[in-house]
Amino acid sequence: MNMYENIKKAARDFQKYLEVPLFLLDKNSKIIYTGDENILKKEGFFDVNREYMEKRDIFEWQNITFNNIFIEDRLFLTVGIYGTGEKTENLLLILSKAFEHLNNQLSKEDFLFELLTGNIEKDEILYYIEKYKFNKKDLYRIIIIESSDVIDDAVKIVGHIFDKNSYYTVILSTNRFAILLLDVADTDIDKATRILKDTIESEVYIKVSIGVSNKPLDLINMNYGYKEACTALEIGKKLDNDEKGIYFYNNYVLAELLMGLPEDIIKRFLNVMAEGKLDCFNDDELMQTLNAFFKNSLNLSETSRDLYIHRNTLVYRLDKIHKMTELDPKQFDDAMMLKIIMLLVKLFKD
Repeated sequence: MNMYENIKKAARDFQKYLEVPLFLLDKNSKIIYTGDENILKKEGFFDVNREYMEKRDIFEWQNITFNNIFIEDRLFLTVGIYGTGEKTENLLLILSKAFEHLNNQLSKEDFLFELLTGNIEKDEILYYIEKYKFNKKDLYRIIIIESSDVIDDAVKIVGHIFDKNSYYTVILSTNRFAILLLDVADTDIDKATRILKDTIESEVYIKVSIGVSNKPLDLINMNYGYKEACTALEIGKKLDNDEKGIYFYNNYVLAELLMGLPEDIIKRFLNVMAEGKLDCFNDDELMQTLNAFFKNSLNLSETSRDLYIHRNTLVYRLDKIHKMTELDPKQFDDAMMLKIIMLLVKLFKD
């Protein structure tokens, strides 16, 4: 629940004890709560002159008295009630203080949770960065750790691996948590995630999967990194459930793009390109071969070494795929089409 939702909830409670309607406007003069629903039908009623919105003192508009709440010199919320005069102003100041107090209620842990999940406005982010003395220039990678078991003990392991000043942990659910890992010059994210996974599984005795965001981001843009790590985790488990269980977002950009296509278009494409030829994509050995061939940039020698098979065996398997699909994996265009079909079959597998 973001801060405006908390404030709206409080406004509904306050309204029960007020004899006049209460109004709340966000920093852009948009109504986020009104005690008079008829106001919503009056187009342009709250087109308050920006001159008033920039002021810090109480002002009147359309027989309503308003007061602005500023956070770090930025307008955060405007509170208004019907009426004018000293009595109205005193009541308005009391209400404003109550709403201002609500804004200060996020703990550092709650702030980081809201930051990751995108339930907090930019102005609020800037406020909490100041409040909790984060360095605005710091960049972080997002690592999400997920298990089918409770992860309480796994969270404690993080402190054994990373320096205490280089990360923050955020509990997302009973079986998932995130690490905001400070990006420094000597950070080896591949090595760090491998050590993290191996240590958790060997010391806590639970199996985990890990999703990692693409590039380091500042706190303002942390939600994008969180989405990337979530996407890597979701798609990685679908596509590479036989791999090491560590999924980097940059490996799944194409898959994410394909997932965004309408399902009817996907089905039509598969019917046109692969009707009657999908048996190949259900053959584990052939798919392992094709994956290795793609991973080694269509290089026969490297792929055969990677799979510990003779070059002739590899060629035989690739020819078999060619015969079954009428697409030659040794040709770039056909290989690209095979890659797309393989991804779609895995992503949209019933």
